[in-house]
Amino acid sequence: MSSINGIDNIKFDYEFSNSLYYRNSIFFSIIFFIIYKKSSYITENFFGELVKKAYTTLTEKKKLEWDQRVVSMIHAFLVLPFCIISAVESFKYGDIFYFQNDSLLMVLSISSGYFIWDLIICYKDPKLVGTPMIIHAIMGLSSNIYVALPHGRPCFVPIVAILLITEISTIPLNMKGFIQVVNSKSKYYNWSLGAFVITFLVSRCIIGLPFDIYLVYGCIQRWDVFPMDKSLVFITECGIQFFLNSYWSFLLIKKLYQTYLNPIPNHKKNED
Repeated sequence: MSSINGIDNIKFDYEFSNSLYYRNSIFFSIIFFIIYKKSSYITENFFGELVKKAYTTLTEKKKLEWDQRVVSMIHAFLVLPFCIISAVESFKYGDIFYFQNDSLLMVLSISSGYFIWDLIICYKDPKLVGTPMIIHAIMGLSSNIYVALPHGRPCFVPIVAILLITEISTIPLNMKGFIQVVNSKSKYYNWSLGAFVITFLVSRCIIGLPFDIYLVYGCIQRWDVFPMDKSLVFITECGIQFFLNSYWSFLLIKKLYQTYLNPIPNHKKNED
């Protein structure tokens, strides 16, 4: 144990390996590309006739969306356990702004590999994913690489893992997308929709938005401790993330209002 400018209870005996991080990131990006390329084969051969029939009737654009969901789902399942472990250990050792261990290295490696894949997909077909998702991919990769740079490390490293816990909403979102294609009238569609709404609003809005503000405040409190360039990048990305989560939360709440709470009856038309 040691202390840096008043930051106590931090483990400094862990050696972060740059070469291992870069190798792992490339390895996982290759894995995600392989899954993406083989997604159609996996879907048509390992998920039963009902799923196969639904998938084969999709347009090429819809098939690409399905394949992207497969990769997104696998990334969420892979990274979430390491995010939770990292978050618990970061809180345990006293400062979520400054900590590093094997779990955090895995979080950075898996998510960097995913964001490399994601950014290339966005570059190849930007109209398919949309501007907000392109910004999301750029932010994800740039923040991962920047916190892994040697100067000032491990400042902000734990926060990457904590913020990626919001990927928990990705799982029901993708399940909703899969079920909508296979059988939109299934009771599981409504269950997955409800799970998505709850996990998204709780993780990204109710907790996420105040947490973004806290992170900026915490960064300012440590202004003299961490490298200025990393602090500026961190604050900028927190601001963009706050905007994106606010925007997505607004769209979701608006959709819920229009669907369930719209005060104007749908049958009311052309009254005299």
